[in-house]
Amino acid sequence: MTPDTFKQTILNLQPDMQRYAKVLLGDADAAADAVQDAVIDMWQHRERLENVVNVKGYCITMVKRRCIDQLRNMHPSIPIDEETLQLADPPPDDTEERFLRALRLVERLPQRQREAILLKYQQGKENKEIERIMKMSSTHLYATLSRAYSTLREMMQESE
Repeated sequence: MTPDTFKQTILNLQPDMQRYAKVLLGDADAAADAVQDAVIDMWQHRERLENVVNVKGYCITMVKRRCIDQLRNMHPSIPIDEETLQLADPPPDDTEERFLRALRLVERLPQRQREAILLKYQQGKENKEIERIMKMSSTHLYATLSRAYSTLREMMQESE
């Protein structure tokens, strides 16, 4: 499969893959990781896709396998969820400490990751708008946010 065909076919299916992974994992961050891993693997082996009859089914199967791998390897962690990251409106007192810690940690993220997180959670921007503002593709935004969430989870664990 040529790079242009890959972009037109596989990357256009990414929102469907993302929704499916979120249903399986119950977590948008983990879903973004699973989809990113699947897309990278498909890119690296795109010559195999020439013979695939049902490309969407193939993509969903690849994502499902990544989700299963994640579920098998899952370990307890402190979730960084939308409630924690709603930077414009601090949460109730019982989680205020967690909110303030997450806010401090967001400031330590690399610039692009920090910018994406702040646009999404502080300014309430939709992904399409963030892509336009940051001049990045949906794949790049998913990867950027995924890395930011992963880094935040790690920093939250280290700060405990």
